[in-house]
Amino acid sequence: MRLFVAVNFDRSIRDAIQAAIDGFPVSNPPWRWAGPETWHLTLKFLGETPRADVEAVVRALDEVRRRRATFDLTLTRFGGFPNLRAPRVLFYQVEAGAGEMKQLAADVDAALARVIGLPPESRPFHAHATVARVKEPLARDVAERLALVPPLSHPVTRVHTFDLMESHLSRTGAVYSRVKEFALL
Repeated sequence: MRLFVAVNFDRSIRDAIQAAIDGFPVSNPPWRWAGPETWHLTLKFLGETPRADVEAVVRALDEVRRRRATFDLTLTRFGGFPNLRAPRVLFYQVEAGAGEMKQLAADVDAALARVIGLPPESRPFHAHATVARVKEPLARDVAERLALVPPLSHPVTRVHTFDLMESHLSRTGAVYSRVKEFALL
């Protein structure tokens, strides 16, 4: 099973992202937008995981959720990895709740390393919602317009849960399904 752990969005965040994309300052962009059904905040990518390990993963994540409280979250600044001049990924970054997301990701990372021996993440955690993947280098004028994209504005959202998700790859992109939901305290 190809698994990852994520915070999925409620309707208010999905609507805010969709409104921003609908009014985006680059018409006919040279990338394909990710669909609303794929927008989430990844806490940990497990990759291919034997079905025999799923029960241990669920137990580890249940222990994490018992130690973590609900928190508020907002997405604001538009950005790109590695940068907006030559992005491979376009995203909205978490502002309120970034510290809580970072701690939750660290707890998930440590629990999965302990229980199934998954190597700890070596890169720093950056809470963000990917909205597009860029396949080709951007023209200079397009890259310059990306730097002017306004921040996302929407109401604060309360994070009550995180999820163990399965990713099914297809020719048209990944399809995600929830394996198990974990309610925070």
